[in-house]
Amino acid sequence: MFSKKFDPTRDLNDLTGKVAIVTGANVGIGYSTVKHLARKGAKVYLGSRSEEKGKAAVEKLQAEGVGPGEVLLLLCDLGTPSSAKQAGERFLEIETRLDILGARSVALAVTYDRTGHPAEDGITEMMMVNHVGTFQFTKTLLPLLIKTSEEPNSDARIVTVSSNAHTSPKSVNFRDLSEFKNEYAKNLLPSLSRYSVSKLANVLFSNALQRKLASTSIICISLHPGVVNTSTASRLPYPRIAGFLMWALFKSPDEGAFNSCFAAASPAVRESADKFKGVYLVPVGKIVDAAPIARKEDVQDDLWQTTEEYLSSLLL
Repeated sequence: MFSKKFDPTRDLNDLTGKVAIVTGANVGIGYSTVKHLARKGAKVYLGSRSEEKGKAAVEKLQAEGVGPGEVLLLLCDLGTPSSAKQAGERFLEIETRLDILGARSVALAVTYDRTGHPAEDGITEMMMVNHVGTFQFTKTLLPLLIKTSEEPNSDARIVTVSSNAHTSPKSVNFRDLSEFKNEYAKNLLPSLSRYSVSKLANVLFSNALQRKLASTSIICISLHPGVVNTSTASRLPYPRIAGFLMWALFKSPDEGAFNSCFAAASPAVRESADKFKGVYLVPVGKIVDAAPIARKEDVQDDLWQTTEEYLSSLLL
């Protein structure tokens, strides 16, 4: 495919008339994804759970220039199922189409959820934000995505940013909420273990969703953004050393957004839709096998059913 050559500035088509949402977008990869889509003409909603940080990000983008596109703030707190649903409902009140949903889960292993303390009903914050909140947000918006996909010349896509960390868990199951609540307190790096399980849930969710949307033209893709130099460095042990290593070895957030941009809007994806439905991508645009457990339909179904049952218990 494009491998190292893809550049959204050159390789994306005109996105005028398209509407997109990118969650977790006030910094880093999400921010750069918003910028690239807007500069191709899309109307992009920058999802942020902080109004202050979200407004600052929108203002910064506007100052940098978004070309023919438009960037708007969407308050989007995925920290509880109810707030995730409310965010989706706010969008439905103001828009009549949605072409691209970029779900960039925002709970990171080193910047968030250091303790594993439960967010709600005993579920860890990592799993709540990265999976449950994302699931509810997507579910709320799904009817509009389907409606948009039925329009002439439509190209609706759902992109879930996961990580190669999803390959670490080997023997988890999601037949009940136990894994949602597992703090991995005895592991050497508990937060990394929780993060890896939540990233596995992202891939399982994307794959299950693609199967459920088999009768539609919607393309669901999960992906690894690559190892990216973000503000995370300042929160690592020995931040000066970590910052230098990130500067020397890691991609910039702008480059880190390339794989997300490819999945969200590359014409090559729509031209080979059957090839890209339900795949896992590594930078840039390269299809690889996700972890074996992520490809098991019974595990996908267990995760989906357990999540649905939990949300139903909340009357959502």
